[in-house]
Amino acid sequence: MNDKLLELKRKKLQQQILYLRTEFEETTYIFQDCLKEFDVEFRDYFKDKSADKKQKKVTTDSVEFDIPEKDVNTVFKKIAQKTHPDKLINEDTLSSTYKEKVDMYKEALGSVENRDWSRVIEIAMELGIDVSDVKTDDSDYLNESIKALTEKTKELKSTYAWIWYHTEDKDQAKQMILQSLGLNKEK
Repeated sequence: MNDKLLELKRKKLQQQILYLRTEFEETTYIFQDCLKEFDVEFRDYFKDKSADKKQKKVTTDSVEFDIPEKDVNTVFKKIAQKTHPDKLINEDTLSSTYKEKVDMYKEALGSVENRDWSRVIEIAMELGIDVSDVKTDDSDYLNESIKALTEKTKELKSTYAWIWYHTEDKDQAKQMILQSLGLNKEK
């Protein structure tokens, strides 16, 4: 594949990831409202509140996927050279540039821990770092990001809390949920 076509393909995938990441963030925000109202409405039917809290954490975790550690670490090292607080010795620690770079370092570190290739690459690009020597065609990684973000969004939208919250006839939906969980219809 020629270099220009590969660059355009990567750009398109990056834009798709940015859109899906924003959609996931929006869905998570709405889901929190759904969950609050759902918890109030169904509180009497669920006795084990700790299980609910565990479910909340699981469903709103960041996206993780299997990307070779070597590739992620190579790009992260390049980012750290420009953003690690110890490397910013000559910069004024009170300047907005210093804070911005340190924040980028922290975000890149979190992305590396989650092995979020798309965000690591995005940060590198924002810093003007050339990563072409790491992985020429990273379409598989980017497509994996797209798949993971799509699945996480779909997972939130398929929960009882989401479905109940977005249904016009909440009483009927409540009865159906309780019935599917094998709980008494009236409590």
